[in-house]
Amino acid sequence: MINDQWQRLETLAEALEIETPTEQNQEEEPDLVARTAIVTHLFQVLRGSNNLVFPNSRSSVEFYADRLRRCCETAGVPNEFWPHHGNLSKEIREQTEAALKQREKPASAICTNTLELGIDIGAVKSVAQIGPPPSVASLRQRLGRSGRRKNEPAILRGYAIESELSPKSLLSDQLREGLIQSVAMVRLLTKGWYEPTPTDGLHASTLVQQILSVIVQFGGLQAQRLWNILCEKGAFEAVPKELLASLLRKLGQVEIIFQDATGLILLAPNGERICEHYSFYAAFSSEEEFRIVTGGRTLGSMPITRPLVPGGFIIFAGRRWQVISVSQEDLVIDVRPGAGGTLPSFEASGGATIHDRVREEMRDVLRNDEPIVFLDQMALKFLEEARDYYKRLGCEESWIRQSGNQTQLLLWKGDRIQDTLLLMLQAKGFKGINEGLCISLTNTTVGDVITGMEEILRGQQVDALSLASAVQMKVRHKWDALLPDDLLTASFASENLDVGGALAVISSVVGATDHG
Repeated sequence: MINDQWQRLETLAEALEIETPTEQNQEEEPDLVARTAIVTHLFQVLRGSNNLVFPNSRSSVEFYADRLRRCCETAGVPNEFWPHHGNLSKEIREQTEAALKQREKPASAICTNTLELGIDIGAVKSVAQIGPPPSVASLRQRLGRSGRRKNEPAILRGYAIESELSPKSLLSDQLREGLIQSVAMVRLLTKGWYEPTPTDGLHASTLVQQILSVIVQFGGLQAQRLWNILCEKGAFEAVPKELLASLLRKLGQVEIIFQDATGLILLAPNGERICEHYSFYAAFSSEEEFRIVTGGRTLGSMPITRPLVPGGFIIFAGRRWQVISVSQEDLVIDVRPGAGGTLPSFEASGGATIHDRVREEMRDVLRNDEPIVFLDQMALKFLEEARDYYKRLGCEESWIRQSGNQTQLLLWKGDRIQDTLLLMLQAKGFKGINEGLCISLTNTTVGDVITGMEEILRGQQVDALSLASAVQMKVRHKWDALLPDDLLTASFASENLDVGGALAVISSVVGATDHG
């Protein structure tokens, strides 16, 4: 399959005089052929109109924007492709936005979710998604940028990068996880479903912003009135009084607020500077990227969205690494090479948290034989392969399987449940990673894992706060760094963990094994 792709790529590249990857680069980066083929196709179909292209990482934005700009230079035409992501300067981002808004010359933005909503760039002709989107809601928002003019359809182009299968291919590749996730999300979108807005969390980061906003609004107020407005009668009713008091003490310690002799809460100098800056009004901020370091050598950087505990694993630069320590202050993760061999080639949706309903739909796509009408011939071939592997591996009946020294839990649940279950198992001494399609546990057996699950069910009631306390990196949102430890832990647990769902899955796995 790779050889066929290479021949087609050379033919397209010759016609457009686009640089193709060398054989040496092919070996160093196996998906470079596919990525270059995507560049070629984008250059062909997007030139002459306004479009948005969404890869799943900032580094991919830079790759595609650079390659497409070089295509324009090689073809001797003005550049039509502009990058946009949170790490770029405001000036560069505004250049891209201005290029999209003016109508004299065509322009396409290669972007992250920074152009998904909130910025006026006018209508675009089409949207391209490289890899699966972060969520169905995100896909809905992105597609909504297209087809806004009268009698113009909304156009979505999807690109899936899949590896050639071999006897050593892992479960994710065999089941074509990236393609199947994209198919599932498109199908859910056409059914009118998208992820509901989460309402059960503490949302403590937003609470910080609202505390400062209310102080600005009233010029100062008593703690009891702050409680009445925001918690007792407001949107933060899940936050108990003791946690609000803990937050106010922390904001006072870092000189963002202070209390005068009458008990009035006012803005301190640091708080005044925060509230006077234009960035205060944005509820969201770009994800921080952590530097990945091993033996004093920096491997690169990446955003971290999965719970990390010492001894756990991350996937980076095509291999598995075991976490030694995490420094939230310095944005550094110290790692050492981890065992486990070959990794799946699937690149997750920018580290997004996938909903239960999406994974259930993925299973429906694999277990049924109904045609998927929006796939091209190559994607249909991949789909057929995935469905064949699903049947041959017995995925319909088996939730737990052995693969070498790895035990895999194929649960078809979302990341909140899978992350929680992994933390429960890690508390029992297991080492592993939530790989998306499955939880993979290292150097253990099916029997060991079942025994560990039985111990969880027989043991004391699992405490979400205790699980969250073991996570080293809990800062996720814009104002999380200002939260006291108790509120940060409680907020993280409320938004990212599902103890009830994880226990229900454990009961199902153990019960199925007992009856097997």
